[in-house]
Formats: sequence, C-alpha cells, structure tokens
Amino acid sequence: MRPIPSRAPLAAPARSLRPLAWPFAAAALVLAVLPAVASCASSGGGGADASACAGTDRSGAVHVLQGGTYPLAGGARAGINVIGDDHAATLTLLGGRPGDPATVDVKVGDEFGVAGHRFQVVQVCSDKVSLVPSS
Repeated sequence: MRPIPSRAPLAAPARSLRPLAWPFAAAALVLAVLPAVASCASSGGGGADASACAGTDRSGAVHVLQGGTYPLAGGARAGINVIGDDHAATLTLLGGRPGDPATVDVKVGDEFGVAGHRFQVVQVCSDKVSLVPSS
C-alpha cells in the first residue's frame, strides 16, 4: 500500500538566525565607532583645538585657513605660507596696492595694512590665522 501524500509539511522550515543577529551586529558597530566620534567631539570637531592656538578668536573675524587664499576687505586676498610652533605666521598678501607688502610675518596683536585697509591678528592656530579689521 502506498502512503497518501500530505499537503502539510510535518515540520515547519527552520527560521534563519540572520534577522535576529542584525540588532547585535548594529550595536557592535556603534560601540566600535563611538570612541572615534567621541574623540572628534572633544577636540572641537576636527578644527584647531584650543591648546594649539594663541590668542582668542572674535565674532566677525576673517579666518585664513592653511591651504588656500581668502578674501579680505578692499579686494585683497591672504594665504598662509608657514605657521611656526611659536605661533608666528607668514602670510602672503595678494591684490594689494603698489607698495603694499607681498608677505607679512605676524603674531597675535600685530597689525598690517593691505589695499587701504588695516587688520589685526587676534588668533594664530596650527592651521589658521584669524584677522579683524583695525582702525
């Protein structure tokens, strides 16, 4: 005699464990990345940290960052050549009037003029120089 085929399976198919493991894998990833994110937040998000700066930044200051030239009042531009460990910086000045300096060596508190405008250095960091208009 032949068995009668049944339409219902005798046992349910085994469930994959992958859907159950996903939350644990995500939690492990978050815990692995968390120390790196915390270190960025504690240093100010990747900018120059306060211990690497001399002086205090001010609202409205022009930030001249390492690796580019940035516009100043009067149409001139400024770029950083070198920032030393002693927080002295050499800036290249472009677009000034005849007789204006092409480079200036500055520290916090120094003033210089370019294109008929005067600027004061208020902060020097390892990767930026902050300038405010001076009277």
